[in-house]
Amino acid sequence: MLFASKDKTFFDLFERAAENMVRTAELFQSMLKDFDRRKEILGAIREAEHRGDSITHDTITKLDQTFITPLDREDIHALITEADDVVDALDAAAQRILLYGIDKPTDDIIRQSENAVQITRRLAEAIKCIRNMKNQEQLSRLLIEIHDWENKGDEHNHAALARLFETGDALYVIKWKELYELVEASIDACETVAHTIRSIMVKNA
Repeated sequence: MLFASKDKTFFDLFERAAENMVRTAELFQSMLKDFDRRKEILGAIREAEHRGDSITHDTITKLDQTFITPLDREDIHALITEADDVVDALDAAAQRILLYGIDKPTDDIIRQSENAVQITRRLAEAIKCIRNMKNQEQLSRLLIEIHDWENKGDEHNHAALARLFETGDALYVIKWKELYELVEASIDACETVAHTIRSIMVKNA
């Protein structure tokens, strides 16, 4: 049998977490592109972060209460907590933009936000595929695309940091280095989720 249980609740929770990830990335991008509304959009990002925590809590509670699970217990726990890490990193970046009194986003962080949107959208599609593992070709393609976007994120982050250190302004460097690294952490977390999905795919092939 592909799954040990017919209970689809976990898949519903995974997909809610995936949708929340994409929404957070899109909100973060909107915050940078509509910077005059940054305080208002930060409020929406904070709501998404709380929603992610709630989904994670509900999943772990369900896991504790379920004797037979549709996937390995460690995979369920890993997937939902790793998905929440994506949201947490973007939320932290958004909060620091206000905390640090950033008056204008750089082109580099705007591009990073676009990478975050692209990778979370593909990750959400991959998470939906877990419900029905029959189309492994599509899932494999999505996992490759996620890996490619993570590589693009790494390359861009390195280039952004190099440009940053050319400024010679120590305080400016400290602020923006942390912001870049938080957005990159969200992108890296997406690939961590993808690794968990690949493990699930192999176990249920």
